[in-house]
Amino acid sequence: MAITNIPSFTKVPNRSQAPSTFSDDVDTYHSEIPAFIDASNQQAQEVNAAAEQVATQAAAVAEASAAFESGVNADRWAAGDYSDGDAVWSPSDGLTYRAKADFTSVLDPATDPANWHNLNPVAQAKDEMTRLALVFAANF
Repeated sequence: MAITNIPSFTKVPNRSQAPSTFSDDVDTYHSEIPAFIDASNQQAQEVNAAAEQVATQAAAVAEASAAFESGVNADRWAAGDYSDGDAVWSPSDGLTYRAKADFTSVLDPATDPANWHNLNPVAQAKDEMTRLALVFAANF
C-alpha cells in the first residue's frame, strides 16, 4: 500500500539571509504550507486505513492460529456437555471439530454440522494461517 509522501519546502527562510531574499523565501514558504498540510492529512488518513487493515489481518491470523492450536490439542469426542469453542476429534473420521455454542452433544461431530464447525484438516487451518500471514506481509 502506497503512502503519500509529504513534500519538502523548496525555500526555508533563514534570519541570516539578506532582507530581500528572506522576504521572498518567507513568501514561498508560506505559499507551500497548504500543500504540506493537505499531504500530511492525506498521509494520516492512509496510515489510519493501513492500521485498520493490519488489525483486520492480525485478527484473521489470530483466528486461524487459534483454530490450528485447538485442533492440535483436541480431545476425543464423547457424548456430553460442550462449551462454545471446545475442540474435539471425531472417532468416526479422525478430523477435528469446534463447538459452535454451549450444548449437550449426543451425535458424533462428523454427523452434526449444526453444532460443530469442521476445522479440518488441521493442515488446512495451518495453511490458512500461513496464507493470511503472507497477505499481511505483502501489504505492509
